[in-house]
Amino acid sequence: MNSAKTTTDYLDAVVQELKAVDLFGWEVCRVRETSNQLYLIFDQAQSQRRVEAEKIYVQIYLKIEQDGKDLLGESGWTVNPGDDPAAGLAQTLERAPLALNPLFHLPGPGQPYQRLNLTDDYLWEQPQEVLWRVRDDLNQAVKGISDVCLASSEIYANQRELDFRNHTGLEGSYKATELKTQFALLAAAEGQEAESLGWRQVRNYQDLQISDMVRHYARYALENAVAEPPPSGAYPVVFGEEALDALFNHLSAHASAQAVFQGWSRFQTGKPVISNPRGDLLTLTSDPWLPGGMKSRPFDDQGLALSPVTFIADNIFQQPLADQRYATYLQVSPTGSLTNLRVAPGRATLAEMLERGKVLHLLRFSTLEPNPVTGALSGEIRTGYLRHRGEALPIKGGSVSGLLDEAFRYVTLSRETEQREAYWGPVGVRFEEMNLAGS
Repeated sequence: MNSAKTTTDYLDAVVQELKAVDLFGWEVCRVRETSNQLYLIFDQAQSQRRVEAEKIYVQIYLKIEQDGKDLLGESGWTVNPGDDPAAGLAQTLERAPLALNPLFHLPGPGQPYQRLNLTDDYLWEQPQEVLWRVRDDLNQAVKGISDVCLASSEIYANQRELDFRNHTGLEGSYKATELKTQFALLAAAEGQEAESLGWRQVRNYQDLQISDMVRHYARYALENAVAEPPPSGAYPVVFGEEALDALFNHLSAHASAQAVFQGWSRFQTGKPVISNPRGDLLTLTSDPWLPGGMKSRPFDDQGLALSPVTFIADNIFQQPLADQRYATYLQVSPTGSLTNLRVAPGRATLAEMLERGKVLHLLRFSTLEPNPVTGALSGEIRTGYLRHRGEALPIKGGSVSGLLDEAFRYVTLSRETEQREAYWGPVGVRFEEMNLAGS
């Protein structure tokens, strides 16, 4: 392959190799990524680098008859510009008959793709300037807070371009930006020292709001220096902030068409997802058009056009979240898999949710991931408060646990909402009883 060829020429060469072979189908996705990175120790730059990568992901499909049934042999490979596509294709053709699956057809042309703005012009055109501006924002924010210093930070200004094609003539492309920062704050309070780790991922520089973010995590650092493990027992719990990123995951897992096809989903279309609910009713939507959402995109990995789909409405399961493969297997309409999760808010204010009795307000965990099948939840507390009679005692350590399917029967969702990386919904989710293993 001539190294002087452009990447578009090379993508065309890969496509021509695929067209020359008798295949049931194929898909090609070229991804070009550029990451500008800045690493700080205290307030000084330690290193700066720029990483560029381009890869072409190819998937082929062979129709193979076995025992009187038509099945699909599938295999794929990753092509680096400069590789010999013919050699890679020959090896992939040998592997494809080893993995047989039921037959399905890939999406075809004629799909209307939603026009989405996934880029920040400033971040796209001046990524280096954005890095240093965020560094200055960090340093300026920390200077205004006593007894807190910036120990280290990492800043990433990323750009991504994606081009997709398949054998039907379907083509799609989009560009996206991402600004990511991670930092560690050190704090001293009452003769004790503590650390607080902060991070945020956004599409646009304006959404980073680094000053507010630093003040937020600086408070956690100062409180962590004096926080204590909470007493063991059963408590009402209000989850917020980082906990919201995982709290609804097992519901989304049961809503996937793959789970339905494999037989472990307990959801049935038209039936309640939570039995005998006594609290707020859940309405969940997969929203690929959410402005600023980190999972927003016009089409999925197979080129299927995406649009918002409400898969749970007032506690009733509406339809599975199905890509083209599993939609064919289940004979349902394809929707694409889960993108950004939008949760409808409730009617109570967060203040009301925190005032009823002795309440745990839990915000950050070392790990928090519900079991996708059982909904069993367990997480070690990193940041939280024990609230009682107007007081908020900082706590850390100990772990909270419970079964989410039971907890959601009595759930209260806050009226106030917030947007996170791939979540838009209530700022607080209250469960009436969960178990705490503490001091």
